[in-house]
Amino acid sequence: MRVIAFDPFVGAERYREHGVEKAQSSDEVYAAADFLTLHLPKTPETEGWLDAEALAKCKRGVRVLNVARGPLVVDEDLKAALDSGQVAGAALDVFRTEPVTEHPLFGYPNVIVTPHLGASTAEATDRAGYQAAEQVVAALTGGVVTSAVNLPAVPAEDMEVLGPFFSLCRSLGRIAIGLAEGSSVDRLQADFFGRLAEHDTRLLCTQALLGVLDGHTEEDVNAVNAPAIAEERGIRVVETKHSVARDYTDLIRVELTAGETTVRVAGTLIGRRERPHLLEVWGQRFDVQLESHITLFRYRDLPGMIGRAGTIFGEHGVNIVSAAVGRQPEEDQSAEGRLAAMAITTTVAVPHEVVQQIVRSDGFVAGQTVAL
Repeated sequence: MRVIAFDPFVGAERYREHGVEKAQSSDEVYAAADFLTLHLPKTPETEGWLDAEALAKCKRGVRVLNVARGPLVVDEDLKAALDSGQVAGAALDVFRTEPVTEHPLFGYPNVIVTPHLGASTAEATDRAGYQAAEQVVAALTGGVVTSAVNLPAVPAEDMEVLGPFFSLCRSLGRIAIGLAEGSSVDRLQADFFGRLAEHDTRLLCTQALLGVLDGHTEEDVNAVNAPAIAEERGIRVVETKHSVARDYTDLIRVELTAGETTVRVAGTLIGRRERPHLLEVWGQRFDVQLESHITLFRYRDLPGMIGRAGTIFGEHGVNIVSAAVGRQPEEDQSAEGRLAAMAITTTVAVPHEVVQQIVRSDGFVAGQTVAL
């Protein structure tokens, strides 16, 4: 059996995974189909999708099944096609107005009607139970709830791309608020670059907001109440998209404004395992894979600074997983001289006293440790 489908928003590779041939247009489906099934959402663009013009492009004797939304079909045109024999039969699970007790096609011997029960199969009921359990587990463990009525509805194809970036966004929010050092946040801006800009990124923005708010409010924060809490606190949330990401396929940047202070951090996912990497802090670029704990220092760009920090970490039994540094360009030197940034990831939390010991030493300007 040949299965052919058309959806401009789904790539051919995903079709092949399910043994479906991707058509280049809806007309191609009309010309080939013996059974024409509709699976579209109701939007201004899809209302009246199957009308007289579309039905005329179909094979004579086609069977039509609508288990999506009633307004996708022009009822009068379908009735005329059934009367003429252009359509040999129809199965309708949905109608323009529901519930429905009268319809022009009721009583037709070649029309089957059901009261919007297309999903009420044993398999669908079982799957609904699994999905409900999965959503409860996600809500209780800090995961992503994707089907709540009071969260943005993100299509499944978007979630496949966006899902891996959730933890990165939350980590960037935590790092940004950590560097703001307890200042009252006025504005959060989340910028999405590259492929991400092609998708609905509202949930990613909410994850960054969760990272900023988590542990800094009286009540527990989650994806549902985070936007409302931000609004109550006077935090303006801005989301921007850019089709090009310099040097990377995708890039996320989180910027916090707190009074006259602005903190900007950026990151991406790298490798087949999509590991989160921190790429920018304090306007200085580097590349370090994020672990459970990260400590950041800003210091004068002098020899021996990295060794000094590592020595103090060692004296306190803190094992370093990785480290990276970034330098300011010559033209961006401040009155303190050229500054550098150091990012150190560790297997355990770094005590605040250890960070302060390093910051108090000559040449260090700032330091902060963040648990991710």
